[in-house]
Amino acid sequence: MRLRYCLPLLVFISGQAQAFDLLEAWQAARTQDPAFAAARAEAAAGHSKTSQASALKGPQVTLNAGAGGVSNDQKITDARFSNAQFAGAGAGAKGTTDFRTKTDGGLNLNLNLRAEYALYDAARDGSATQLNKQAELAEVQLSAEAQQLMLRVAQAYFDTLLASDALAALKAQQLAVAKALESAQARYKEGDAAIIDTHETQARHDMLTSQVLEAESNVQLTRAVLADISGNQDAVLQQLTGKVDFKRYVNGDLQSWLARAQSNHPQVHAQQLQQQIAQVESEKFQSRYAPTVNLVAQAGGEHLQGLAGGDADVTNRQLSLGVQMTIPLYSSGMRDAKHQEAVALQEKARSQADVARQRASQEARSAWMALNVGQSQIKALEQAERSALIKLDSTQLGRDVGDRTTLDVLNSEQELHNARLALSRSKYQVLQALLNLSAAAGELNEARLEEINQVFNQ
Repeated sequence: MRLRYCLPLLVFISGQAQAFDLLEAWQAARTQDPAFAAARAEAAAGHSKTSQASALKGPQVTLNAGAGGVSNDQKITDARFSNAQFAGAGAGAKGTTDFRTKTDGGLNLNLNLRAEYALYDAARDGSATQLNKQAELAEVQLSAEAQQLMLRVAQAYFDTLLASDALAALKAQQLAVAKALESAQARYKEGDAAIIDTHETQARHDMLTSQVLEAESNVQLTRAVLADISGNQDAVLQQLTGKVDFKRYVNGDLQSWLARAQSNHPQVHAQQLQQQIAQVESEKFQSRYAPTVNLVAQAGGEHLQGLAGGDADVTNRQLSLGVQMTIPLYSSGMRDAKHQEAVALQEKARSQADVARQRASQEARSAWMALNVGQSQIKALEQAERSALIKLDSTQLGRDVGDRTTLDVLNSEQELHNARLALSRSKYQVLQALLNLSAAAGELNEARLEEINQVFNQ
């Protein structure tokens, strides 16, 4: 009698378990995965740099206030009052005239409001450009983290499905061996078979029992990894059913994918932005005597109040508006050293961008080869499955007529299950290669994931 093999769904006991597919696993992981939560927070911090850049180009207003004890002795000599006549004792002397105020242990109060707007400042403009580039870099890095999360979710999802397939295959073999053991024992009692059939079948059953325990542990481990990412421990996973046309998901030849990877890979884009940031840093210190020109408005005053009797009270107020230019004449070589450092970092960023392009090409080529080889393997394994099924039928028939042993049937049964498990593994590997190829080209997003997810809903 033919033992049909059926790949069961991966079911975990729960109160109200709901099935979810690859896309739903990603959507759950987007809100549950702690690593992606950290990436979102880092991106939010990066987005604030746009506001920082705008603020850097705007006016700057500062308010200074102070109070302190002071002793003051001020003398003003003015020859313009040499012929002045003053009434009172000692008045009438000619020559220079002295005006003197003296305060011992007084209180000095000062308040100053200053507004400054940069009319020309190459360094400040460069810093604003860098901040905008850093904000753009934060968005690119978040996109790269989203792609990596999709790949991690897919790998955990496929690993869990494969572990379930392996467990199902072993349990199917275990069931077949149990029936064969029961049959061998009955035939031995009737005298139709030797005891060796029973011993061989019992040994196979004991080995499968050990393998099932290991496979059950592996299912739990892979499911725990998926749960850590998605936060879902008990949901029923959607499985592949029927044949999958993988070619519909791939457009273009290898060279086109390589070109897209070298220009669109998130890490390539990120390194290009790093290179631009380093270039601006170099330009900030390129001119040794780069001036800054600011429009400055200032209002303030100072009041000196004597605390002892007879001490003078002095008030000074000022209001000014003008243009201020600053030229760095000598900085002990600091600007030259900063420029040399920036030039070296710019060269480093340029080389890192080249490395990123090489890695992007390697990732695209590896995924492309895995995809094409995997599709050929799937065809070969489908044929191997059909051949293993025919062999099992023939072996069962041979056992019934006495030409084959029970062990031969069990071996044929194992070959069939192994072929089916290898076929499932190849399908998951090809799906992962599809995602890896899309990621290498910078094209892995939710729309792409939803498109590939359709293979689980056919």
